[in-house]
Amino acid sequence: MTTETASQRSVLILGTLHGQAEAMRLLSAKGWTVYSCGHVSAGPGVDDSAGFFLVDILDVDAVASLVEELGVDMLYSVGSDIAMPTVAAVSERLGLPLFHSSELIEVLHRKVNLRGFFAEHHISEVPYAVLRSAADVAGFDAYPAIVKPSDSQGQRGITVVADAEEAIAALDDAIAASHTASAVIEKFLDGPEVSVHVFVVDGIVKFFLPSDRIVWDGPAVGVPAAHALPAEFLQPGDAEEIRRLVVATVDALGVTTGPLYFQLKMTAEGPRVIEIAPRLDGCHLWRLVEFATGFNILERCFDLLAGASWVEASDDVAHAVRLDFLLGSPDQAFDPDQWPAPEARVLFEEHQVEPGALPRSINPVVTRLGYRIVATN
Repeated sequence: MTTETASQRSVLILGTLHGQAEAMRLLSAKGWTVYSCGHVSAGPGVDDSAGFFLVDILDVDAVASLVEELGVDMLYSVGSDIAMPTVAAVSERLGLPLFHSSELIEVLHRKVNLRGFFAEHHISEVPYAVLRSAADVAGFDAYPAIVKPSDSQGQRGITVVADAEEAIAALDDAIAASHTASAVIEKFLDGPEVSVHVFVVDGIVKFFLPSDRIVWDGPAVGVPAAHALPAEFLQPGDAEEIRRLVVATVDALGVTTGPLYFQLKMTAEGPRVIEIAPRLDGCHLWRLVEFATGFNILERCFDLLAGASWVEASDDVAHAVRLDFLLGSPDQAFDPDQWPAPEARVLFEEHQVEPGALPRSINPVVTRLGYRIVATN
């Protein structure tokens, strides 16, 4: 890893949307030289970096060439599932620092691989099947169920189904949203949703923080409307049970050092994992975590990637806080007056769309227009 001073460090960030731009601003304020790339020149990260390059983040060879041309110390991304395989592949090829190997990311990136991993290790088991055609639905009988792409993000192509007929009807949307033209059907998990920020250092879970994931009450499945700390959804003993699940998963995966973001549900049979991301979340939760605990997990992530030692951090929630998303239709221009001031004290607020402008479409039903963090105690 680099031995240069912080002011001399340089990084290429894959992607230029709001989550990546927050990382760029933080690192630039620390004296780093920050570059960015993407397949289109769009998003705040284009201007928030020292230089933007029109390079598709899915093109491993092109990204590797750009890294060599720039001579950066590392490359990384925040909140992007599709960027992480490239981060790992290029870092391994060029001998740059990285947290998670390509092999590990492949397990976590593909939903079918993760379900197969859990089944093999008898951890968080859920009935599931891989779907590539309607004929594959015949062998699955654990309804109600959820059909989703094998590899996607942004809650695209996800449908809750009651029976095989509905599963077949949902299959086209799921496959269309998949990079590998495949889908997964799995038993629908009933219960409150919980997110867990985890940081592993030398194989040990050093940071563990569950938070409530409050889902949008609308037709799109699983879209987050808010996150809250402390996690009030949890009953006595739930946090300890989730920690045991997290530790067992980390051990089985062989994770050494780096962040993980667990999304799970508290079912009648206990916690069950929905997804695990080999990165920080894409919901700006590092700000929520910092307001709640005083710990800046985003800054610590890059410090460790740059070779710094882990400094113990408290995961005790000292302040009750909630992050609320402003959600709207992707077909309607943004009107900030539709987001009235809350009664709670506002700690941070960001609009991510200009007034009167159409938002970026995440899915055809609902999109994110910004977010606000409020104190709830």
